Amino acid sequence: MSGREITLEFRKIVGEGKALGRADGKVVFCYGVLPGETARVRVKREKRNWAEADLLEVVTPSPSRREPREDHYLSCSPWQVMDYALQAETKKALIEDLFYQTLKETIKLDFFRTAKAHYGYRTKIEYSFTEEDGRLELAFHKRGSYGEKYALRSGCALISDNTNAAALAITEELRRRGAKAADLKSLIIREAKDPEGRIAALFVKSRDLDVTGLALPPGLNGFTAAWSNPLSPVSQADEVIFSSGDDHITETLPGGEFSSRVKLSYGFDCFFQNNMELFAQALDEMGRHCFKCGKMVDLYSGVGAIGLSLRQYADKVYAVESSPAAVRYAAHNALENGASNFEAACGLSEKTGEEALHGAEILLVDPPRAGLHIKAVKSILAARPKRIIYLSCNPITQGRDAAFFLERYKLSASGGFDFYPNTPHAETMMVFDLR
Repeated sequence: MSGREITLEFRKIVGEGKALGRADGKVVFCYGVLPGETARVRVKREKRNWAEADLLEVVTPSPSRREPREDHYLSCSPWQVMDYALQAETKKALIEDLFYQTLKETIKLDFFRTAKAHYGYRTKIEYSFTEEDGRLELAFHKRGSYGEKYALRSGCALISDNTNAAALAITEELRRRGAKAADLKSLIIREAKDPEGRIAALFVKSRDLDVTGLALPPGLNGFTAAWSNPLSPVSQADEVIFSSGDDHITETLPGGEFSSRVKLSYGFDCFFQNNMELFAQALDEMGRHCFKCGKMVDLYSGVGAIGLSLRQYADKVYAVESSPAAVRYAAHNALENGASNFEAACGLSEKTGEEALHGAEILLVDPPRAGLHIKAVKSILAARPKRIIYLSCNPITQGRDAAFFLERYKLSASGGFDFYPNTPHAETMMVFDLR
């Protein structure tokens, strides 16, 4: 029955980063517990063969347990309690296990790149809002619950102190203007590491809230306030109400032995990677597997980060991206970097037919968590590029797509990058060569 308390030993970490234990003939999942620990938990959801629980107390702690830095860690980064060496070991094993589940064959990663910075590494954060004792506060949703929230009185440690300070300053101004949590949807801040800078976008649900004339706090280069349809859970700018300062941010990626240095601008609503240290390593590893070719195609290309970083390997790079704003920035970035061999087009990657892919010797793909659309897979298999370099944020969908490619390709290399320390998430790379 939901709500009962039980004490049990947890044996291992499984997909999504939960600990797994067994009690009363059922599998029990719980965040915040480490392998080998005995813990007292409260069951919050229960089915015939499994249950989910919230941690109440660790009875027998693991030697690998660490004190969390934040009280809301279960929401943003549930592995804050885990020694980083164990995090890396566990994450690599989880990726290999997920590949086995989807491919039904054992794939051992050739490498797993760890992170130097375990906090303050993010370049994007999305805060929600709540009220405590009538006072407006930044917030995160409680993991697994849209209605419950954690108040963030000092922000979140996964992004820099300067970004948290800017978010808190905006919140204080909203308090002064009488804003209520019900008026607001979210606050998104994008941060550049080199050169340091940040822009903010506030999404409001009420047209009656006055957000005009808001002064930029220290460290914030630009601010946009937009009405966002309250019937949609997505934070999107349906109508811009006020803007001040810059509407974009610029990041410099240093390049490496196999990748070029690039200067990349993007807007608050464009996709951009969340860890510059590891993204630079991933680009260099992708470059290691490139060769001089006539035509390179970059699907799900965003603002051109991957294709521009690897453009030196191709006579022509064709980039395809569905977001019109991202395509505009990709064209701007190509000009800024003197990339005359780079061309960006707006369109759905699943509608990029065999003709557009025809003659591609290297195909670069970095899709969203859903992975490649089956139509894109079919077009790729029909076009038969010599090499596919696939970067992914979801090993489950990457493994699913790999099963299709392995009918005609061989897996030449695989690896992981810890883009998201203190969380169960990582980026993975697979390289396929035509048989």
